[in-house]
Amino acid sequence: MIITLAGHVDHGKTTLVRALTGVDTDRLAEEKARGLTIDLGFAYTEQLGFVDVPGHQKFIHNMVAGVAADQHALLVIAADDGPMPQSREHLEILSLIGVKSGTIALTKCDLVSNERLAKCRDEITALVQNTMLETADVFQTSVQDSSSYLALSQHLQDLAEEHQPKSDEARFRLAVDRAFTVKGAGVVVTGTVHSGSLKSEQLVEHFPSGKTLRVRSMRVEDKLAEETKAGDRCALNLVGASLDEVKRGDWITDHAVSGSRSITIRLDQASSFARDVKHWMPVHVYHATSHITGRLALFTDAPNHETWAEIVCDAPMACCRGDRVVLRDQALDTTLGGGEVLYLNPSQVRRRNAPEHRRMVSAYAAVNAQECFKRAMYQLQLNLEAFQQIWNLPDHAIQALRAENDVTSVNNIALSEKQWAQIQQECLEQFIHDDPKANNLGAGIKVQDIKSVPQALRQSALDALLKSGAIVQQGALYRLPELEPTLPAELLSLWEQVEPLLDHMQAPSCGDLAKTLNLNLQHLEKQLMELSKAGKLTFLGNHRFYLPRRLGEIASVVEEMTQQDPMGQMTVKAFRDKTGIGRNVAIDVLEYFDSKGFTRRQGNDRVVLRFFSDL
Repeated sequence: MIITLAGHVDHGKTTLVRALTGVDTDRLAEEKARGLTIDLGFAYTEQLGFVDVPGHQKFIHNMVAGVAADQHALLVIAADDGPMPQSREHLEILSLIGVKSGTIALTKCDLVSNERLAKCRDEITALVQNTMLETADVFQTSVQDSSSYLALSQHLQDLAEEHQPKSDEARFRLAVDRAFTVKGAGVVVTGTVHSGSLKSEQLVEHFPSGKTLRVRSMRVEDKLAEETKAGDRCALNLVGASLDEVKRGDWITDHAVSGSRSITIRLDQASSFARDVKHWMPVHVYHATSHITGRLALFTDAPNHETWAEIVCDAPMACCRGDRVVLRDQALDTTLGGGEVLYLNPSQVRRRNAPEHRRMVSAYAAVNAQECFKRAMYQLQLNLEAFQQIWNLPDHAIQALRAENDVTSVNNIALSEKQWAQIQQECLEQFIHDDPKANNLGAGIKVQDIKSVPQALRQSALDALLKSGAIVQQGALYRLPELEPTLPAELLSLWEQVEPLLDHMQAPSCGDLAKTLNLNLQHLEKQLMELSKAGKLTFLGNHRFYLPRRLGEIASVVEEMTQQDPMGQMTVKAFRDKTGIGRNVAIDVLEYFDSKGFTRRQGNDRVVLRFFSDL
């Protein structure tokens, strides 16, 4: 069982660990010189592992790095001082991280009178009221009486014997709190295993670099081991990384992790934070051993009188559903609050209060992955890849959920066979209700006209109807077969000639087409405009036409590039390099996208305003 100490500076945490284990956890020269714990320290007995954390307010970030939700807290309070500011803040942080059990050690009892001792116990009772330590046992200790530690030591050993490590089928994640080299072995990282299990010689992934490493050997609670599991304090000897590449705040996992810039949490404001939590306020974010900065964006009208907030991170964080984060104010003076992670997104959410996004977060706020799976599938918002990443589930768990819910996958969206049939029928009804006189060339519907179907499924539903013969496609338009218009012979002949010439990411100009086909330029452009009206082509301007589906492919590239960029932006140069389109034509395409409200120019960059298929 792992025990995390907490408490105000100079209340005797390190002395207490030394008395219980015989180990001095102050390993840094500066710590020994100043008599002050600065960084994390570790000590182990046969049944127990201790994490000694700094008590000084300046080193709160190091304190948070030593705490995990399934650890047992040991709150240390000196009898002469009683509860002090960091006693309260550490207790609040323990609660925010999700620690459920703990013990209280009352130190320096030899320095005070019996009256002061009684008063201090009353102060402790007031401190822990309505907290997870409200019914915790209190043990009095003194460095002058070594026997005073026996009862506390026995109590902790009894708890360790009763302690049942949590069983979980999640994928392996270890939060790195130290990295160093061992002569003859190489790079070693230590940390707490947050989930899953791992065996020696197994391949692992390093976040944030994405490098694949091999575990040469491991130690669990300072003993050689062949396997480690959730809740363990573990050291991994890694092959494939240098010391410069690994640091505190990184993760070692058994799967690839991309990280998230947007973290939606159920926010619990700290009772000690007297100010209002304001929208878009800058915050420091602590998750496991990592620490970054970001902004706090509040939702409006979260359900059940809860407060939901999106943390817009300045750097990607490797979170999962159910993780806990701690927030401190910009000046690092006060703990603002924290909360449980509900939902994750690779980039900042554009419309966090939009109904569809609120429904998505509500689905992920379910108590477990099974319930979340059903809710999201019912709402047609279950992206299987994102679901597995957010819930950190192994492949076999995803397969079991799919089998249990009779799931088919369409464009990586999970839905039942019945739902898929209903979606196709909804699409077909759009054509049945469409007016055949909608234009002079017959009835036609674009992908974005299918408003009743989720955007991610529209194209797949139309493709299924095309395959079955229920509808036909002409350019960007889809029609019922019996309403298919016929082009005049001259236009049909021209279309058969220009379609293969335009079927490229960089479409030729009208001038180039006229030369290739040996046609009059002015007459050609007039005929191409007629084909544009028929839905066969899209006129970009500047004597250039594109096949609609090619524009759709290019728009998908733009959406992908901006989603992958931390700032949600894309340069013209990056766009040219990605698509292979020449500079002048690339500018024509991007200016067309701007004119349609798909993108917007910001300096030399472009940002996406809405999905291209929604235009």
